[in-house]
Amino acid sequence: MKFKRFVIAFAAAVMMMSTVSAQEFSSEVVKQDCEKKHYVIGAVGVFAVNTIIGGWNRFVSNAPWAQVGWEDIRRPWERKIKFDCDWYWTNFVLHPYQGGLYYLAARNANLNLVESLLYATAGSWMWEFFYETNSPSTNDLVYTSIGGMVTGEMLYRLSLEAQAKDHTVISFMGNPVRLYSDFVQGHAPKGPSGNIVDSSFKTLVGMSLASSNSGDGKLNEVFPVSIGVEYRAIYADPYGHDSNDPYSQFYFEFGAAGGKGSGEGSSDTEKKIMYDVHIFSDGMLFSRAPDFGENVDTTFGLCMEYDFCWNSFMEFSSLAPGVAFKQRFNGQNSWKAYQLRLSGVIMGTSDYYYLRRGSIVKSEYLVRDYGYTTGAELVAKLAAAKKGGIEFDWTVHGYAYWKYPSQKQTDDDTGWEFIAFSDISLEMPVGKTVNLGIADEFYFKKSVYDNVPSVRSLNNAINVYARFKFM
Repeated sequence: MKFKRFVIAFAAAVMMMSTVSAQEFSSEVVKQDCEKKHYVIGAVGVFAVNTIIGGWNRFVSNAPWAQVGWEDIRRPWERKIKFDCDWYWTNFVLHPYQGGLYYLAARNANLNLVESLLYATAGSWMWEFFYETNSPSTNDLVYTSIGGMVTGEMLYRLSLEAQAKDHTVISFMGNPVRLYSDFVQGHAPKGPSGNIVDSSFKTLVGMSLASSNSGDGKLNEVFPVSIGVEYRAIYADPYGHDSNDPYSQFYFEFGAAGGKGSGEGSSDTEKKIMYDVHIFSDGMLFSRAPDFGENVDTTFGLCMEYDFCWNSFMEFSSLAPGVAFKQRFNGQNSWKAYQLRLSGVIMGTSDYYYLRRGSIVKSEYLVRDYGYTTGAELVAKLAAAKKGGIEFDWTVHGYAYWKYPSQKQTDDDTGWEFIAFSDISLEMPVGKTVNLGIADEFYFKKSVYDNVPSVRSLNNAINVYARFKFM
């Protein structure tokens, strides 16, 4: 009887050990698969993104440029690469976002930043040569690949943060390629989380006054009212950050507003509707945190800027790597900080006044009202806050752009363009998660063209807003 009990107990113990071992084995397999690089899965994902977007454009929207035939793609080496004249929003938001989807396909497959950038570049070349009848675009190849890396890495990290907090729908919205990669790999992407130090929305109401002084004389404009929203995320503390991991710290801001137009512009829509869509972001590619004292947090390293402003009165964008120096001085119940970032613009854009405001009649074929540029960008920032009190922020972006001859189009000119964009705000908490504030945005541009009179443009916008903080 005792022997029988011993056999039963021994068998139960073996079964329990086997179960534990199987569970541990299964867990280890999943862990290894989450860390393993799946190059083929990433490549298929890039192809799938192109095929889905290309199919939509060809069969649903019936875009003429998407009706690709064998004659369009059989000799890709003979197709000339040149600057395109696409819609501003398409070139500098949709293309970086599409490149971000290529990038996410690779990152979801556990590839690193450099490998994912190569996949985004390959996806961009594939699109330009095999999914459009148009000539391959110089600007798209730059913004889809490098811009795709910038937007893709920020979306990847923000999606991981949402997933860690069980906000699955938001996570998939930020990283929609997961619909493919999670299904194929059998698990969600694994990566860092718990790094968000600020996540907030704000709603705003404002108005703006503008003026231009050009060869056509002086023009004053009033944009009487606008209503908008804006999202801000600060990923990891910008000060005292030491890391070799690109984009382990970044700032991201996206906003949109609409309202009544000023009555001026090159089209009826421009005259009637005021619009503003903007993106400002900077991410640390590599950083060190030198010690300057107990109450001082310092960051020094390499950064990447991606800015975009599409406004009824002004247009500018930049994609620019550079160096950054950030420092914060900590008090008992307050802090003060500043930042300096100097970058070289790989490619930027700026509106061409004489086409944008309609003083030159556009040619019969499609023509853009902006020019491609290169140059330098300087960002200076001052900030201060008291615990539970007023928060102050003043950020100035300065751009020195050169419109180079190779991008010139009909009815266009070359030359230098100098832009300063200042955003100063004060806000005060009125609850645990709500701040009320007032902001002033000031825009100044001086264009010194080669063959036409120079132009000076000013725009000043005042907004009142409510910020709703999630963190």
